[in-house]
Amino acid sequence: MKTSSLKIISAAVLGLFVLGTIVCAQTGPATAGSGSGQVIVAQPISKAEAEKKYPPPSSGYPTGERDPHQASGIVMSPYPPHQKFDCSKVPHGGLVLDPHMNKVFVRP
Repeated sequence: MKTSSLKIISAAVLGLFVLGTIVCAQTGPATAGSGSGQVIVAQPISKAEAEKKYPPPSSGYPTGERDPHQASGIVMSPYPPHQKFDCSKVPHGGLVLDPHMNKVFVRP
């Protein structure tokens, strides 16, 4: 009796483990923060080109947000889905194009 119960419990635990492994493999690892978790290399854009192609709102271009827990060049876009950009090659105060929204923001 005890051995058959042990076999049933072992089979159930093994089945749940395999099912959990398959689900994690399909969805990928969980990432902290928002967006897909991938960091995109920032596309710098000149002020003249930005004003011509992507006119600023009346309040000016919004500023991206820097996460203090990330590397110093990682900046989060102010536009949904708040994608992360590697702005290490963009100077502070430079303009960055968010290709998902076709909008421009300022690197802090």
